[in-house]
Amino acid sequence: MKKLLIIAIAAAVSAPVLADTKLYGILEASYDALDADGGTSKNTVSSNSSRIGVKGSSDLNNDLKVIYQAEWGIDTGGKDSAKDLVFSNRNQVVGIAGGFGAVLIGRHDTPMKTVGRKADLFWSTQLGNNYKMTNHKTWDLRPNNVLAYQTPKMGGFQALAAYVTDLAGSDDNTAFSVNGFYNAGPIQVGAAFETHDIEGSSDIDAVRLMGAYKVGPAKLVGFYQDETNGAAADASVFGIGAAYKVGAGTVKAQYYSRDIDKTDNDPDLIAVGYDHKLGKKTTVFAQYATASEGATLGGAGHGEAISSPTGGDADGFSVGVRHKF
Repeated sequence: MKKLLIIAIAAAVSAPVLADTKLYGILEASYDALDADGGTSKNTVSSNSSRIGVKGSSDLNNDLKVIYQAEWGIDTGGKDSAKDLVFSNRNQVVGIAGGFGAVLIGRHDTPMKTVGRKADLFWSTQLGNNYKMTNHKTWDLRPNNVLAYQTPKMGGFQALAAYVTDLAGSDDNTAFSVNGFYNAGPIQVGAAFETHDIEGSSDIDAVRLMGAYKVGPAKLVGFYQDETNGAAADASVFGIGAAYKVGAGTVKAQYYSRDIDKTDNDPDLIAVGYDHKLGKKTTVFAQYATASEGATLGGAGHGEAISSPTGGDADGFSVGVRHKF
């Protein structure tokens, strides 16, 4: 199957590309050094959020368009470093768009996940991203069996709603997720709500908020999430971050804290980094992150992970290069 996928992508690259179809991708490799209290350490090469895909649209009758996207993650290191090339499914959808907005069917990030990314200054890399703090296996999903509707842009506002059937492989489990974003010049605010209907268990749901403000070379971001986890402990997450452009470089930092009900074991995450543009599409980066009280660094894509022990810390340093095409 993987060989067929490689052949198909190679054919797409070598064939004449249609005017309304775009081949795109990101290659993002890094060397990561991870260390946790207690003597655990790892040194690895990570693919981070490397990917390749095609997307586009084609005009139909009655002022309608068919829109489509097929994207795969590329893993040339980290967890699957023994293999030559590994593809993983990312967003893969087809839909109809018009003045009413757009309807999409397929595999896609939930609206809840999208709001989290907008507030995360380190989202595409292994270290420093907020996934491990936000209970990402529950609330940062890219499920199959998605039926979604996106509104047209109305002033600075746009919303996305998605219904997920067969959640986690069971047709008795479903999810509903909705978000809304408002952009007004230097200000962006977003909100999302998601609920899971799980057979034989209490429903779980979460609310997620984000805000961003740009002033000159500076950008400030904030994040808040509140979870009701059924039989598990409820939790809330708070995050803040800042980035500042200096010439061709950007200095950035963020802090996240997870407050879990009925426990004093509340993880924290601190990340600092520097991105430097070598060209319009090429960036080199260096970053450091530290996590405490059982929080995990790395592992939010194609790369190794390391967990901090209860009452201890885990640290990671990463250097890499990112190229878009």
